[in-house]
Amino acid sequence: MSENGAAKAQSGAPAGRRGLWLAAGAVGLFVAAVAGWMVAQTRAPKAPPVPAQLGMLATDLPAPPFRVQAATGAPVSLVDVKGQVTLVHFWATWCPPCREELPGLVRLGRDLEARYPGRFKLLAISVDDSWEAVQQFFAQAGPPGVLVARDVDGSATQAYFCAARGACPKNFQFPESYLVDARGRLIAYVPDACNWSDPAAREYLEGLIRG
Repeated sequence: MSENGAAKAQSGAPAGRRGLWLAAGAVGLFVAAVAGWMVAQTRAPKAPPVPAQLGMLATDLPAPPFRVQAATGAPVSLVDVKGQVTLVHFWATWCPPCREELPGLVRLGRDLEARYPGRFKLLAISVDDSWEAVQQFFAQAGPPGVLVARDVDGSATQAYFCAARGACPKNFQFPESYLVDARGRLIAYVPDACNWSDPAAREYLEGLIRG
């Protein structure tokens, strides 16, 4: 081999080794990333199974943002309950199943909010046309002790009913409840009245809260 040929061969060897080292390093980083993801998945808390006996349906999508009105007139949005397990409940005073369901739901929500401060919130959103009917209802049923709001323009109702189903229903029927986890994911909904006094309801919600 000529001197020039030997020089070319020697100068090319380090470049080849550098390419191999770079390739090996990239593979190593990829393997480490996959391993890290797998460890994170095993350590991440898993949501408890949805209690089908309560009529709950599982889903998994970003919770739609909303803007509703508190009794004081102040706006309430999803940002206000960020980081908490939130039960978003749509109801109306003129709806008989709603009137039957709400007292049990309020008792459970009030108890969970007291037991897990800053980690759970019940948001009872009325679709009534005015605050007067809502105030009269609670004057008879007793103070709610949970956050009550009103969907003034119906946008929150539409956002949740349509998102959970992947399409908008022909009619909006009440009551209906939606569960948003601490990550802001809509993970389950109940397209009907629910027996919130059932121990399975408390067990499921506490499982979400505790993570």
